[in-house]
Amino acid sequence: MSDTKTKRAKIVRNFKDAGTETQFTGGETVEVSEGAFANYHAAGLVEEADAEAAPAPAEGDPAKTGRTRS
Repeated sequence: MSDTKTKRAKIVRNFKDAGTETQFTGGETVEVSEGAFANYHAAGLVEEADAEAAPAPAEGDPAKTGRTRS
């Protein structure tokens, strides 16, 4: 069993890791080692999966926007 810590990463664009020859597809979310995440992130290839922004609420729906009608 490995003690390597992993991190969820959202792939920003298609790329192939030259060292491991692992192919990644833009838009997918994968588990990678923390070291690999740091390298990919520095190269602009991934972002934190849990840091994704929630979609904007529907315009005009007070229940979703937090606004009330007067």
